[in-house]
Amino acid sequence: MDPSPGAAARQEILARTTREGRNALVLSGGGAHGAYEVGIVKALFAGASPATGGVPLAPRVFSGTSVGSYNAAFLAQSAGEAGGGALWLEEIWRRRVANTLTSCGNGVYRVRADPRRWLEPGCLAHPVDNVLATVDDALFWARYGLVRGLNFLTSDEPFAVRTAELFDLGAFFSEAPLLELIEETIDLRRLAAAPAELEVAATNWHTGLARVFGKADIVSGVGLAAIQASTAIPGIFPPVPIDGAPYVDGGLQMNTPIKPAIDAGADVLHVIYLDPVVASIPFPDLPNTVDALYRVYVIVIANNTNNDIVMAQLVNEDRELVKRLRGAGADLGLRRVRRVLEHERLGEAYRPLVIHRYRPKTPLGSEGAGSMLDFRAERIDAFIDQGYADALAHDCGDSQCVLPPDLAERAGLPQ
Repeated sequence: MDPSPGAAARQEILARTTREGRNALVLSGGGAHGAYEVGIVKALFAGASPATGGVPLAPRVFSGTSVGSYNAAFLAQSAGEAGGGALWLEEIWRRRVANTLTSCGNGVYRVRADPRRWLEPGCLAHPVDNVLATVDDALFWARYGLVRGLNFLTSDEPFAVRTAELFDLGAFFSEAPLLELIEETIDLRRLAAAPAELEVAATNWHTGLARVFGKADIVSGVGLAAIQASTAIPGIFPPVPIDGAPYVDGGLQMNTPIKPAIDAGADVLHVIYLDPVVASIPFPDLPNTVDALYRVYVIVIANNTNNDIVMAQLVNEDRELVKRLRGAGADLGLRRVRRVLEHERLGEAYRPLVIHRYRPKTPLGSEGAGSMLDFRAERIDAFIDQGYADALAHDCGDSQCVLPPDLAERAGLPQ
């Protein structure tokens, strides 16, 4: 850590914002890369990161999408407890989510009719479960073949369309391990009693619109289906029905749900990105559909996130502009100024926002689409350790933190 006087002043400013602000943790989606979030959280909750000025972070708002929604829900239910649940979450990822030598696959998905199940020590240690899974897979494929075959024979669609409808990549994946993980580790009663807000983003598969499920929605009506929907990767897991509509992964519209955290009253946000920098995604030697779709997906979610960051910066700048114009007795008729004044009149005055941004300093895995589905224990361990190390090395200048202009000036950071 930089021992200079300027760095010391910056740390004191960050410590004060941590102690006095309403802190939020914003967790994005990214499959297995969600382990990186665990490492960041572990450092923040321990007060080991310069981002909080050495003060242990105790968020009162949690916002998440996809795997980030699971991490956010687990931490939200642990708010107010010693350690905030960070170490328990790490244990779950290392021992339950990861594919270890003693487990039968990973804790997120199972490949149906995978012959390797009869070779892995963890599966052989539970022969009854292995047989039941094999029988379940056989029944699934029988139903799948019957339904798809009948559709092929009876449909009025052109031959090419009927042929395409025979194939569904998602049929090879069972979401049973993930559903079991959510049901066994997320306690709605604990969540309801915890002193924290939770915002979970999902996408309506019919309309394509994002929907944010708040804590009240989850504990009193929708239940765990909100988290299951947010983690339902299209093409891999089936949509989850909620209120008569199918919902899937919130990452399609809101992979890094910053605005819901602000709407929930947060003014100091710690935002963890899992999507790679687009330029760092390698081009495959042979072009293929999966890698092309992955690049499109990353470009779209990066654009949405950048828009949220720009809006937060504008809020800070507009507040500062009004303050200076008032101090100088100048005209307050500018459109930007009128927007700020209107919010004040409605009792919804803009709050100064502080946003800390965390992103892997080195690529997570191969940065390809397959990397997000790789839950091998060694990969999960490496992601957690990398997140922890990056949090210890966090620097607001390098990561382009968002601060109100007056705070940025006092902290010696670019505005």
